[in-house]
Amino acid sequence: MIEAQIAFRQLFQGIGLRFTAGLTLLGVSLGVMSLVMVLSVMNGFEKELQKNMVRSESHILLYRREKGIEKWRELQKKIKKSDPAILEVLPITYNEVLFIHQGRVQGGVLEGVDPETSSVVESLGTKDLSKEGAYVGQELARKLQVKEGGHIKILLSSGQESSPPRIVFLKVLGIFDAGLYEYSSRYAYVNLAFTQKNLGWSNRVSAFKVKVQDPQKAREIARAIRRQVNFPFFIRTWMDLNRNIFIALKIEKVVLALILSAIIVIAIFNVVSSLIMIVIEKIKEISILKAMGMSRARVGRIFLWQGAFLGVIGSSLGIGLAWLGCEALSYSRLIKLSPDIYYLSYLPVEMKWQEVALVGAGIIGISLAASFYPAHLASRLFPVEGIRYE
Repeated sequence: MIEAQIAFRQLFQGIGLRFTAGLTLLGVSLGVMSLVMVLSVMNGFEKELQKNMVRSESHILLYRREKGIEKWRELQKKIKKSDPAILEVLPITYNEVLFIHQGRVQGGVLEGVDPETSSVVESLGTKDLSKEGAYVGQELARKLQVKEGGHIKILLSSGQESSPPRIVFLKVLGIFDAGLYEYSSRYAYVNLAFTQKNLGWSNRVSAFKVKVQDPQKAREIARAIRRQVNFPFFIRTWMDLNRNIFIALKIEKVVLALILSAIIVIAIFNVVSSLIMIVIEKIKEISILKAMGMSRARVGRIFLWQGAFLGVIGSSLGIGLAWLGCEALSYSRLIKLSPDIYYLSYLPVEMKWQEVALVGAGIIGISLAASFYPAHLASRLFPVEGIRYE
């Protein structure tokens, strides 16, 4: 491995790094760090958004338009038996209403849930839903300027011309944070019996929220439910309801990765220029090695080793810096976001080591490929050119 030893010594002078090699490593490291951190931020954003959506929404939503669902208990049992992976089938009522408090009016959604089977509403932190109380989203409560224990008015409409809208009073039993601005700013939860009574729906419900063991398999389970339940019922999964958001995130991730790859391309040009400078500077040493009998291939391998060293060290430093940066962002939550725009209030981070390994391997491979031209130049030198004037 004499070629690797010579290559390493050429990059380092004593215990210090050559100036040109140091600049090259700095460029490669910063490029890798930027790319890994951006990918980690996008991964974290997607994961946190997905987690909050799964927690706030149903995994599968089965509903009927307009008239609601009659004899829903029979249908509930039928859905439950359609797949063993189904954990809960929760009946709900869903109504768009106006929330009123001290002259402040906000549009939103009043959702009636069964207090005995409402574990899907994990953000409430309790099942204590009385008939005259409601749990209000944190942002909705802030807009209405109402606190726990206060009272709000709700303008309810049954959607039927024969039944005029009516105003009901509700006590605020608690305030919850769903983790998503959309739910915290628009939703309030009440007892299912309350909405059925005040909307004149008798014993009907609007839809079923189906909770499954693995949310990622929601579409497979939805197909199993579809085989048991036909029209006029409609089925949507949480992935269908938020399809546009996740498609936009994936496109944004790819575009940002391509843009930041330009930094790495510039750093790779630095690898080429650095190695060419070493070839020019070390013409005499290369000529002496060839005069002593070292073959062209072995001389070329010296500079291939140098390119590999630059790629390995640069990518390792970049990944290390990216990990430190991600850990700092994860624990400090230093960067705050506007939840009404980004759905989240902070910048989440998650490093996927498969992506990190792919980035590192790619940088090493590109650095090795970039060193072929300097290696070719060095291998073609004639010994007499370097030692003619010695």
